[in-house]
Amino acid sequence: MTATLKYAIVSDKKMLLVSKLVKWKGVQEALDILEYIPKKSAKILAKVIKSASSNAVVNWKKKLSDLFVETIEVGKWPKIKRIRFTSRSRISRYEKSRCYVKVVLNTK
Repeated sequence: MTATLKYAIVSDKKMLLVSKLVKWKGVQEALDILEYIPKKSAKILAKVIKSASSNAVVNWKKKLSDLFVETIEVGKWPKIKRIRFTSRSRISRYEKSRCYVKVVLNTK
């Protein structure tokens, strides 16, 4: 009972901060916690947990109340390289970090 999100435009360190809060919690409790965290990575992680829980309910015929978040794997992904035009015909380069998130649910 898993769900994976690739190419999320959030750094892996920011995603790890939020993922530590909901590990080993029930699915509904984890979604309630993530709803009140004012971070972009919280919204992304909530979508992945919802996807994993719906996979468990539809494909594996499990009850939502019996599910909990067993593991959350977060890893680095290649960065997106961008440029920004500045004054006097110069170019500033910057990179956007990306990560992948894999959520594994299990039953109690």
